[in-house]
Amino acid sequence: MPENAGNPNILLVDNDRIVIEALADLFKRILPAVGIADSATSGVEALKLLTSNADQYALVLLDMSLEGMQGPEVCRRMRLADCSTPVLGMTSFSLNQYRVPLATAGAQGIVDKSDETQLKRDVPLVLSGGSLSGFETPITAYARLKCDTQAESTLTNTQETIMNLCANEYLTDGEIAERLGISITTVRKHMQNIVKTTELPYATASHHHMVETWGRSLT
Repeated sequence: MPENAGNPNILLVDNDRIVIEALADLFKRILPAVGIADSATSGVEALKLLTSNADQYALVLLDMSLEGMQGPEVCRRMRLADCSTPVLGMTSFSLNQYRVPLATAGAQGIVDKSDETQLKRDVPLVLSGGSLSGFETPITAYARLKCDTQAESTLTNTQETIMNLCANEYLTDGEIAERLGISITTVRKHMQNIVKTTELPYATASHHHMVETWGRSLT
């Protein structure tokens, strides 16, 4: 158990153990009432910890640049598995790079992990039930993602993968083709089929975001 049992404890996720140790030391200094209950260096490990110990965590502090499964996708799976634990993204890159995909994935905000002022201000805000501007509460995000998941079940696995790569990772047609080992022509045929789903009444935010992103890539 952490030393400050009884106070808010978080699950800290970063692929660099040195960063985890540095953040743990930083929290002792700027947020001494907040403890690190557990840490994980991959999205898969973090998901296992959350699904088996959700009641133990008052917050998940999630890095965006992970090996394998990236932060927004980890967040999306966490939110679908848990309707109450808040997720606060963190990154050393531009916040704008991840703000939209992370909000879509159901997080409650994003901070610069090297900015002590942001961490000291926003971690307590999210712990107290708040969300940063442009982000939903956990329960609202959970309900939206559940509806999205039902709608996305109408897509094939390949189409869903392409939609996520385009909408959340901002990959071009050529980059998606290379990632999946298929031709650009095949990628575009799949995208055309995905675009048709935006005309359906249950089209999701991810559908529309992919169409907007794809449209910009063609201009």
